[in-house]
Amino acid sequence: MGYTYRRRRSGPNWGLIVSLVLVAGAAAYFVPQYMNPQAGPPPPPLGGDAAPASAAAPAPAAAVVTPPSARLAEAEQQMAGGHWAAAEAIFADVARAAPNLSAAHAGWARALIYANRPADAVDHAQKAVDLDAKSAEYQAVLALAFDWSGNSDRALTAARRATELDPKLAEGWAYLGEAEADKFRLREASDALGRAAAAGADNSEVLRVQAYLAETNADYSSAVDLYKRAIERAPARSYLYVNLGHALRATKQFEAAIAAYQQAADLNPQDARAEGGMGSAYYAMEEYDSAQSHLERSLEVDQNYATGWGQLGWVFYVQKQYDKAQPDFEKAVALEKDPTRNAEYRHALGWIYLNAKQYPQAKEQFTKALEENPDLEGAKQGLQVLASTSSH
Repeated sequence: MGYTYRRRRSGPNWGLIVSLVLVAGAAAYFVPQYMNPQAGPPPPPLGGDAAPASAAAPAPAAAVVTPPSARLAEAEQQMAGGHWAAAEAIFADVARAAPNLSAAHAGWARALIYANRPADAVDHAQKAVDLDAKSAEYQAVLALAFDWSGNSDRALTAARRATELDPKLAEGWAYLGEAEADKFRLREASDALGRAAAAGADNSEVLRVQAYLAETNADYSSAVDLYKRAIERAPARSYLYVNLGHALRATKQFEAAIAAYQQAADLNPQDARAEGGMGSAYYAMEEYDSAQSHLERSLEVDQNYATGWGQLGWVFYVQKQYDKAQPDFEKAVALEKDPTRNAEYRHALGWIYLNAKQYPQAKEQFTKALEENPDLEGAKQGLQVLASTSSH
């Protein structure tokens, strides 16, 4: 068959129409976007006029500077709460920022004294006095720093100056009495404390020094009562509980003493005397394991705590563990400033050396012990034994 011709259908070309519509829509969208772009930020200007992004950010608010008076008030609040380390940090910051502010140096010294770091306090107390030589309060702080660091002569000078500047300053008379007691001038100490009580009978520091004088006179019951009265007036002062513990221990109230020391440790964990006091109480009770534990903890707090080393030496000595006692006594002798206690440590060392047949070392320690305490019978007996040994 031949090819059959089909007539082409007439009407619109829909394929072409659709294509044109799509092209027109694309143009309607893209051309305005190109001619008037809206998406995204404009590009930054070129060249050196370009501003950094931070320039558009708001300027930070100016730091608020706390005036020294407010910071000193904050430090005093810490002192009132018995937080010696926190107070010290604030006083130190203020003193560094304002080195001529005498109150900051005096406060720094007080915080160090109450934290049982009186030797560190001396320079700051002296700085306060140098800046304000007419301040009786600062002279009193200097007196206390000197006295607690073992320099009673300098303490007497500063305390007398404090009483001259202000005869009504109770602490000035109290610290004068404390320094007199440390010089074993008990009558003069009593007179000074009479003046202190007249100026402030309820002052916690006056009561504390009255208690200390009672201890010096071996009147431990009165000392206990006075320390308790001082604590009633200043319950946050950790060192008062240490002092109370010492007086209670002297009256053989060991459990009560341990409780007082524990309260001191709770208030100020950085005071080695609190743990050392508990160790001494347990030693007196012949509970040597507990004594050793607390004494070792006191030395973790302060490696230079002479009493801790000496007392630990006694714990081993009475148990005849001489090899352990010897290095502890040697450390105590190197650190101790009190001649009476040092004589005891030397006397014990002498017997340890004698037991080990180290006769020259034993003689040296017995001799030095008697130089520091001529009435120490144990050292005299040691030299007698050495003389007998050499004669044979």
